[in-house]
Amino acid sequence: MSEASAGGPTWKECMELLDRLPGLALERRAEVIEQLVRNPSPGIRERALRVGAAVLPDERLVDYLRSESDAVLRNAGLEILKDRGSRSFALAVGLLKDGDPDVVLQAVMLLDHIKNPRAVEPLRAALHHRDQNVAQAAIVAVGHLGDARAVPDLLPFLDAEPWLQLAAIQALGDLRSADAVEPLAALLTDLTVGSLAAEALAQIGGDRAFRALAGHWLRFHEELDPETSLGLLAHVLEGLPRFPEQVEGLRPRLGERLRDPFRGVRVCAARCLLAMGPGPEDGEALHILGAEREEAEVLPGCLTRREDLVDHLLEKPGLLRSWGFLLLARHPGSGSPPAVAAALRAGEHAALEPVLGAIARMRDPELAEPILDLYLSLPGEDRSALAPLLEAHRSQLAGAVANRRDLGERDRLVLRATLGARAEEVCAEILDLESEERIEAINQLADRSAIVGLLPWREWLESEPDRYADVAGRVASLAGLRELQPLLRERLRVAPSAEIVRAAGELGDREAVPLLLELVAREQTVLRPLVIESLGKIGGPDARRALRRLAESPDQRVGRISYKALAACATEEDDAFFREAISHPDWYVRLACAEVLGRFVRPENIAGLSQLAADPVPIVSRRALSSLES
Repeated sequence: MSEASAGGPTWKECMELLDRLPGLALERRAEVIEQLVRNPSPGIRERALRVGAAVLPDERLVDYLRSESDAVLRNAGLEILKDRGSRSFALAVGLLKDGDPDVVLQAVMLLDHIKNPRAVEPLRAALHHRDQNVAQAAIVAVGHLGDARAVPDLLPFLDAEPWLQLAAIQALGDLRSADAVEPLAALLTDLTVGSLAAEALAQIGGDRAFRALAGHWLRFHEELDPETSLGLLAHVLEGLPRFPEQVEGLRPRLGERLRDPFRGVRVCAARCLLAMGPGPEDGEALHILGAEREEAEVLPGCLTRREDLVDHLLEKPGLLRSWGFLLLARHPGSGSPPAVAAALRAGEHAALEPVLGAIARMRDPELAEPILDLYLSLPGEDRSALAPLLEAHRSQLAGAVANRRDLGERDRLVLRATLGARAEEVCAEILDLESEERIEAINQLADRSAIVGLLPWREWLESEPDRYADVAGRVASLAGLRELQPLLRERLRVAPSAEIVRAAGELGDREAVPLLLELVAREQTVLRPLVIESLGKIGGPDARRALRRLAESPDQRVGRISYKALAACATEEDDAFFREAISHPDWYVRLACAEVLGRFVRPENIAGLSQLAADPVPIVSRRALSSLES
């Protein structure tokens, strides 16, 4: 093997070595992996580690962990064992008793990574290891396991030297046990670890943690960083299941902070006050919070229990009104029908989803007209989202639709169809509309097969194909009208469009495959990606044969789309094609290989999956490993 430089083999030579690795003798595999893990390329090193996880025996990996003079090899052994996940658990537990503290430390780090709950007992024993690095790592690992039974083991370390004390504070916060609140609260005044103790208390949460943090802030607010302290207090308050009992002096002091010169402090104070329950500062706090936030689809945590504010929020414009609807959805029945109706009529909603979630279960007749107004205020393409809501209020809306004088014929027709009018009546009304209005109405009703299936598609496509072809393709796709296939196929022959191509794929029209193949052969067609995707949905021998050919196109974009399309319709006859592509430079192609080889169980496919399980791209390796495990 030639050397690219004194540093080792070239990238291409490394990739060739990786491809040959699974077939090498055991000793040769280890030699190659030991060489490749030193490569400066993260991709090559990562893939070498993944291959090592699949092929190297435990004994060899333990030897790596003992490599005192070779930090690279020692680290590689640990990373390979981490890649093995739960399969390394028994080995790691055994290594906790090793006489070499460095090996024990790596075993603790491995158990910390695996996070198997069975590791609690072995790690509790490691807490008292003579080597402080091991003890510190064990403390952190116990915290990550989240088993509160370990709290008594950790409390003594709060009085230990700083290295272990810091680890214990972090671990107690991770364990989130109320039993640790008082010991941690005692450290709040410590100049060295007080801020870390406050963070741990905020992680634990609950009423006791709230009182500890609130009392500390009230006592030392002039010395503490206000934004950090109030941010932690707000975090705890927002996590409480109910409003806390009032702490004397806290609310007035927080009210003062609403006028702090720093915006972050004002926001934290507002969150605290709102999370504490109703108070005279609510209006000012909401104003501050609304000026800071932008997420109309997410209810701030400080408002989640404030159902008393629903009507007040619904009266406000924009973001606050969206929060009112989100709060109403969380607490059905908390908003009065007049307030909800007024908010719906106001329009200009920051987001539609909160509105739909809030009124989905409300059946008050007072809401029928406002719901209709909301529907009419939306552009045509967004109106379908309200269809379930309209149907739920069908009885109240039927009369409203009939009596409204401001409705155009198209809107009235679509509404009547949505509210359950007979398909024959709707169809007749569609035919009475002018052409453009008719097409818009059909587009809004495209998924209602009982209606669109009655329309004279053959007549329209023969007399005015340019006008009706695309809407016919959309209707066929959404309503599954297979009877339109011959008509659409003819249109595909003379004037293909995106909607027609898409319909051929959605309907699985195998008779359209020759026409699609003619279309994809045109080098410059903008429809080529969509044609390839449709061929994958249709499948069959001819489509698969064409997709295999397209997958080898020098155009990278065409190739990757073709591999994905072929993967969607692949049969056992195609798995050899995908086995040949497992070393393809495009990870998207290798992902398609993992999907197909995992579908058909045979020894040669398992060998290919083993190689893909060592892929440097996580989504590829995870997909291959998932198939191997199943």
